[in-house]
Formats: sequence, C-alpha cells, structure tokens
Amino acid sequence: MLFRPFRFNTWLKIGFIAWLAGGASGSFNLNVPSFPGGGGGDSGGIGDAGKDMSQFLRTWVHEHVPLIVLIAAVVIALILGLIYLSCRFRFILFDSVLHRDAQIGRGWARYGGPAQRYFGLLISFMLISGLAIALIVGLPLWRAYKSGVLASDNPLAILGVMVPVILGVFVFVIVAVIIANLANDFGVPLLALDDMTIGGAWHALRKMIAAEPWAYAGYLGMKLVLSIAAGVIMAFVGLFIFLILLIPGLIAVFVGVALAKAAGLMVGIALAVVGGLVALAIALVIGMLLSAPIAVFFTSYSLHFYGGRYPTLGAVLWPQPPSPVAPPPLVPPPPFTAPA
Repeated sequence: MLFRPFRFNTWLKIGFIAWLAGGASGSFNLNVPSFPGGGGGDSGGIGDAGKDMSQFLRTWVHEHVPLIVLIAAVVIALILGLIYLSCRFRFILFDSVLHRDAQIGRGWARYGGPAQRYFGLLISFMLISGLAIALIVGLPLWRAYKSGVLASDNPLAILGVMVPVILGVFVFVIVAVIIANLANDFGVPLLALDDMTIGGAWHALRKMIAAEPWAYAGYLGMKLVLSIAAGVIMAFVGLFIFLILLIPGLIAVFVGVALAKAAGLMVGIALAVVGGLVALAIALVIGMLLSAPIAVFFTSYSLHFYGGRYPTLGAVLWPQPPSPVAPPPLVPPPPFTAPA
C-alpha cells in the first residue's frame, strides 16, 4: 500500500489519519491536590501566608464562578470533540487499510453510525475506568487516613497500604489496555461491516475469543513485542532524521539571530514566531510520515489475524474469484449440399 507505488501524499494522508485516530483519543487524568491537614496553626509566616493564599483563592473562585464554569464547559466540549474525531478516524483508518486506498471522505460517510456507537462505548469505558481507579486508590487511602496509618511514623505500615494500591492500579491498567485493544482491533470491524450494536459486537467477539483463547492471547503478546520493536526502530529513524536536519536548523537559527540584531527587536520576534511555526510544521510532517507505516502494519496485522476468524472480513480481504462462465454449446454446422 505504501511502497507499490510510493506516493508522498499517500504517506502523509495515512499519517494524518493515524494521528487523529490515535493521537487525539486522549485520556482523563484527574490529579486532585492533597493539602496536609492538622490543627497546628502556629507555623510562623508560612502558616499566615498559607491562610492568606487560601482566603484569596476562595474569594477569587467565588467572584469568578461563571468564568470558571465557562472555561470548564469549553474544555470538556473540546475534549469530547477530539474523542469523537478520534472515533471517526479509527473507522477511516480501518477502511483505508482494508481497501488499500486512503480516502477520508469515503470512510467518513460510510461509518458514521458505527463511529457514534463506538464513541458512546469509549466515553462509558473512560468513566468506568476513572471510577474504578478512584475506588482502587481512594478507598484504601481513606481507610488508612481514618485509622491514622498515614499519619504514623512507621514506614512499614505506610508501605503495607501503598503496595496493594500500586499493584491494584497495575493490574487494572493491564486489564484496561487488553480490553481497549480488543475493542479497537476486533470490535471496529464488527461494528463497521455488520453494523452491529455494541452489545451484539461484544457478544460475538466473546464467543470468538472463547473458541480460541490462546490464539488471541498469542496475538496480544506478539503485538506487544512488535510494538516495542517498532518503537525502537522509529526512535532510531527519528534520531537519524533529527541529526540530518540539525545542521540546516542551526544555520537557520544563526541567520535569524543575525537578521534580528541588524533589523531590531520586532523583526527578531517576528522571525522567531515564523521559525517556530515552520519547525512545528516540519516536526508534524515528519511525525506523520513516520507513523504511516506503523499504522498500516498494525492495522493490517489485526485485519489478517481476524479475517480468518470473521468470515465477513475475510470475504473482503480475500475475495473469491468469479466462477468461470461456461462457453456456449457448440452447434454443428448444417450438412453440406453440392450445388446443382
């Protein structure tokens, strides 16, 4: 798809599709700051400064509640929009690799309904994951706080609380990653080709996995190994490209600094802004070009593994040649009669 024939616009389009399909999916990280409590208010100037800052923040928040609500609404809407866009482009990437033809418009028009159902699944999955992490981390820490373990000077007691929490988060992350990979690699084809509901797709996928559990486990293990290998290769390729572009980049910086010194501060600021935008554009293009073969390879890997187990997908990947048309029966020529 990428090399026969090689087309720069195909690489760039696939990289753009892959960037939106994966890079814009995002995740919610809720970092709640913790403030040490206690009744010891005699801490000198630091305690007074803390009280003043706390009072200032409460006053500021109270006076700017509409602004805070507006900013939060805009941020949430932006995040939801990016997640929805990511869902749409997951199906576009699937369609482009399946048909070996990168077409954004075709995939956008064809898979609107399945992408919306996948968007609902992804939002539900994120909310459930956030709630699960809050329970895994919050409940043990709350019990330890109420029992006074966190305030004790015994490091073993604190370690006894933190180790199960860390292990619980680790196990949950592994399970969540497996579920996300199964949904992305195998749920998307079910939604796209048979227009299934989320429940129907999950039921069908669960039956397939139950029939061949070790095959799917081997698929996930091999995908992990290949992902590590691809990451190492792309890191070396990216470093090589960076070293190639380093010399012309330094030359451009030196020329820009010389022009800024000669022309003045405003011209220097303008040159810095233009140079930063150009560098950002070059970095984005290189990143998209590097992500194109990875996106095509791993999407193809999942499709070819799944095509042998999902007949509808297999029929598209390996279409049967049309049956030969039988030639018309031979009609014997009329008997020869000699002219009179």
